Amino acid sequence: MKQRGLTLIELLITCSILGILLAIGIPSFQQQLEDSRTRAAADTLLQAIHLTRSKAVSTNRRATLRRLATWHAGWEIFYDLDFDGERDPDEPQIATGSELTGVTVNGNGPLATYVSFIGSGESRYAGTASGGGFQAGTFTICPTTQGEGYQLVLARSGRVRVDRVAAADC
Repeated sequence: MKQRGLTLIELLITCSILGILLAIGIPSFQQQLEDSRTRAAADTLLQAIHLTRSKAVSTNRRATLRRLATWHAGWEIFYDLDFDGERDPDEPQIATGSELTGVTVNGNGPLATYVSFIGSGESRYAGTASGGGFQAGTFTICPTTQGEGYQLVLARSGRVRVDRVAAADC
């Protein structure tokens, strides 16, 4: 009678090969997850900026995207009726953004706390309905662990472009 099965040596060789493949594959998979999380966070903030700008243009009113405690902690989009860059109880809220995990988001000086758009779609500092100095700057989105990130560069016209950032610049 012929017996079927694996010998101990065959089983050890199979387990060794499987262990080597996992040791090679898991770090690469984790890096892929970090890259994906960072890109998703950049896309989420980009969509919020586009929504704010489109609401300002479609209603011909100042709309503002303001961070909560930090940009990666979330934000709110609202119609800025008194043009001060702060949301008051009587100002209608358009949308909110939830916390972004696994990334840090920093806005440089002009974009440290808010982005505001007037009815023409231009980004302007808060001040008047259609005035204020032009607001342009850069958001930098980086993973909390070492890795490449993204920059959202806001131009004077209100348009945003996406650039990659090297790990050394994060």
